[in-house]
Amino acid sequence: MLLPEQYAHAYAELWSWMLVGEDWSYTRTPIVSYLQAGSNAMATSAKATHQALLSRLQRKTGDPAIGTRKTFKFNGDDYINMSITRTFIGKACPWEIQETMQLASQLGLVVPEKSYFFCSGNVGVDCGGFVANYWGEGVPHMTDTNPFGAYGISPRSFWADNKTWPDVMQRRRSAASAVRAGDAAIFFKDMKGDNPDLAKQRDSKGNLIAGTGSEAFHIGLVNQAGSNLMKLQVAESSGARSVFGGNGVNVRNVNVNGTGVSCGKWVYAEVGTNERIYFVAPPPGWGPETPYTYGEE
Repeated sequence: MLLPEQYAHAYAELWSWMLVGEDWSYTRTPIVSYLQAGSNAMATSAKATHQALLSRLQRKTGDPAIGTRKTFKFNGDDYINMSITRTFIGKACPWEIQETMQLASQLGLVVPEKSYFFCSGNVGVDCGGFVANYWGEGVPHMTDTNPFGAYGISPRSFWADNKTWPDVMQRRRSAASAVRAGDAAIFFKDMKGDNPDLAKQRDSKGNLIAGTGSEAFHIGLVNQAGSNLMKLQVAESSGARSVFGGNGVNVRNVNVNGTGVSCGKWVYAEVGTNERIYFVAPPPGWGPETPYTYGEE
């Protein structure tokens, strides 16, 4: 089993094939930044870079509609437009990023010498993207180029979306001893009535209303867990300073203050006066979307 910590390394130590003249160069393309569409200056830069890539692609191919097609072929390789989009909104898995970097180099948008700066300024992954890709959820393939979750899955959806996952209630962990590496670690705050299913409501302007329920504000993956949850390590992408030098993928020990069981059903780790982590097991048939040639370099 590929541990979540190893998956974080797969992003932070990613390499991609890039074109230099007429030769290919296997180039370091580390993904160490936190990227969430519309959230900060990096998101603005990433959006502009995506548009620049599409413009160059249109000019190179002479096809003004190529960016709207589900898939296209360029220099003998197949590409999925959704995967390219996901690269610049913080949702892409490692192999999607590798394909996008390969294409960008062929279009002259990036050269190997600038790949680190290109990636750190335009490419990253957010918390939900990291978890979904580890589970293999929402990732486009040639057979399904726009699956559910391709544009992102919220922390609360991982916890409660029984339309997408009819078994999600059964996968919620009910005992500390049941928590395993690979489980989703879903961070909640502002609990009401000890019930995480009471979600915070929004007013007519879309603003969250205090006191109406809980907010599922972040998600990561359990990397290690003690039998009583007092020892807990998570892999995540959060926007906080990372061991890999950026503010994206990270592995850290969680300071657990105590544990409990909500509604007599769902175990949690208390991590502050107003924060808890609840746990959900992966769905059947799950598996990480890994980089090309992973483990072979």
